[in-house]
Amino acid sequence: MSNDLKNDVLKNIYSRRSVRDYLPDDVPDDVIRELILAGTYAPSAANKQPWRFVVIKNRELIKKLSGKAKELWMEQAAKSSQPELKSLASMVSRQNFDIFFNAPLLIMIFSDSDAFSPQIDCPLAGENMMLAARSLGIGSCWIGLAAPLGQDPAIMADLSVPDRCKLEGCLIFGYPVKLDQKAPKRDEDVVLKWIK
Repeated sequence: MSNDLKNDVLKNIYSRRSVRDYLPDDVPDDVIRELILAGTYAPSAANKQPWRFVVIKNRELIKKLSGKAKELWMEQAAKSSQPELKSLASMVSRQNFDIFFNAPLLIMIFSDSDAFSPQIDCPLAGENMMLAARSLGIGSCWIGLAAPLGQDPAIMADLSVPDRCKLEGCLIFGYPVKLDQKAPKRDEDVVLKWIK
């Protein structure tokens, strides 16, 4: 697409990157509220709006959650014969590896139990939040390695998450050390068939 056809929304989409290196600066609360509001404007099946958020700015707690997720991954790998899981456990077992990349803000997205399709709705909310963050000069990253935290009842109780809620995703946010990272080349041959 030529540059003259790109509007601000498209430029924002094409420039969003997964950020894994953050400045120590805090994200202001009013900006966090804006990110969450953007998330709530995502589409949801039957307009259930199932997303619920836990916002964590406490860096000690974020480090604790990173450590717990690493521990859970290593436990899973010890019981598995899958080479991919063993490789993942090797990566997360490094002492200084932080699955949240020292980001100053972690937002966990949960779904409420009456959701019709939370596995679709909540990631849509997360993408809205990441695009909103990019438009505000804030970096973000979806952290799949945090998924096991949702299966730990003690962690969920510590976060005051009701039993009816399920962890759907974890996002980190912060001011990136390098804002304008170049996107890797995209494969343009992705259309299986174009029917007119």
